Amino acid sequence: MATTKVPLAARQLALIGARSTHVSAALNPTENVSNARARAFSEVPRPGKLQFLRAFLPGGEFRNLSITDFALTLRKRYGDVFVIPGFFGRTDLVVTFSTKDIEMVFRNEGIWPDRGLFESVAYFREHIRPEVFESTKGLVATQGEEWGKLRSALNPVFMQPKGLKMYYKPLSNINNEFIERIKEIRDPKTLEVPGDFEEEMARMIFESISLIAFNCEMGLIRKHRNNPDALTLFKSSRDIFRLIYLLDVQPSIWKYISTPTYRKMMRIQNESLNVSQRLVEEARLDLERRRAAGEQTANSSMMDRMLDIDPKIAVIMGWDILFAGVDGTLMLLSALLLCLSKNQDKQHKLREELMRVMPTKESLLNEASMKDMPYLRAVIKEALRYYPNGLGTTRKCKQDVTLSGYNIPQGTDILVASNALMTDNEYYPQADKFLPERWLRDAETNKKMQITPFTFLPFGFGPRQCIGKRIVDLEIETSLAKIIRNFHVEFNHDASKPFKTTFLMEPAIKFRFKFTDVEN
Repeated sequence: MATTKVPLAARQLALIGARSTHVSAALNPTENVSNARARAFSEVPRPGKLQFLRAFLPGGEFRNLSITDFALTLRKRYGDVFVIPGFFGRTDLVVTFSTKDIEMVFRNEGIWPDRGLFESVAYFREHIRPEVFESTKGLVATQGEEWGKLRSALNPVFMQPKGLKMYYKPLSNINNEFIERIKEIRDPKTLEVPGDFEEEMARMIFESISLIAFNCEMGLIRKHRNNPDALTLFKSSRDIFRLIYLLDVQPSIWKYISTPTYRKMMRIQNESLNVSQRLVEEARLDLERRRAAGEQTANSSMMDRMLDIDPKIAVIMGWDILFAGVDGTLMLLSALLLCLSKNQDKQHKLREELMRVMPTKESLLNEASMKDMPYLRAVIKEALRYYPNGLGTTRKCKQDVTLSGYNIPQGTDILVASNALMTDNEYYPQADKFLPERWLRDAETNKKMQITPFTFLPFGFGPRQCIGKRIVDLEIETSLAKIIRNFHVEFNHDASKPFKTTFLMEPAIKFRFKFTDVEN
């Protein structure tokens, strides 16, 4: 996300330093004693290989289940820690739901955390288009020192808030266009949007992310809905994680036989990479023209700054940002609108905050106004908790560790199932209720609710948290603010099971939201 992989959209970043294995060992002097007393790795509960393989065949127990569903089933059967057996060239994968185990894994990950790779993605970069990836395969397909050097070069581009300032106005304008699109497509009598509204939201998010990824507007919302290059990237961004799930999570023989799914995966990567190369070249020529004309580019876009590092890195990162961002951000926006539709009191409270900050519906957001919306951010955090996207993230042990009393050898792949804990009443009282207030200070005590460490990691943890977190934050905050400032949102249909999960969360229902204009 071969080991089980976790979506890029679910691994997004805020730089938090991690202790090296040496520091961790120094702070845990009893660890060697603990390892000596631990039970053998062979004793970790697990299904048999043939039993597990049969479960994915037609008629099998896990045939149509997501990674989350089959992992939760195994948890009930074997406890908080168990092994998913490896086959077809994959190694065994340890899965843990224990907060103590999760902390142990992250505290021992070292300065260059080793995370399981998308093997079908890495294969494409190494064997299908090596000429593009000769200097680096990108953050999603590298490990160790090579990853560390690339991440260090890119952190100033992605992690500094000043790098996002230039996007406030254009993102506001993109969302204003989306508001007009909603008015165009909603039914004039019922005010409900059509059942394919998911695609409309995806187009808006694609438009916003492509602005950052490639320095250009694609026009997919209204102006150029049939733009062929944009549609190639758009369709690929919607397909890629479903194919990764089939190739890299479920049992697959693609390493031995060229399957139809493998061929489709290679084809859509090739086509979308070609488009990305053309867009980055256009951005490079535009940057040269602007500099030749004497334009100051010191506070330029992310793409400009990546071009200054290496044009090939700009291609790879622009491509990865798009694929990582569209579906994950789409599911978060869908979850937010559902939560607010079913909790009108929370929607009303949010709108009151927005109307103080945005006097008119057309108000453009900026750095100052975005800082003055604590309830907006609490709503977003609670939606991330209420509808967790995926199961967790993966790490490879840099040294022997003890998890739940078992010795886990160096080099073992571990899936930390932290996202599953976000809906557990043990860690979040009234977990089945949508309560943004749990993330705010109490008005009387001025204290926040105490969150159990390592139970809220929607963007991962440590140096290898996804580098695009700030991009997602800006995009989702802008979109939600614009929509709720302009419309009363309702959902008058069954939403008891709105999402299904394969690798990432996917819609299981039609999002026929009702959008009624706010009068002021």
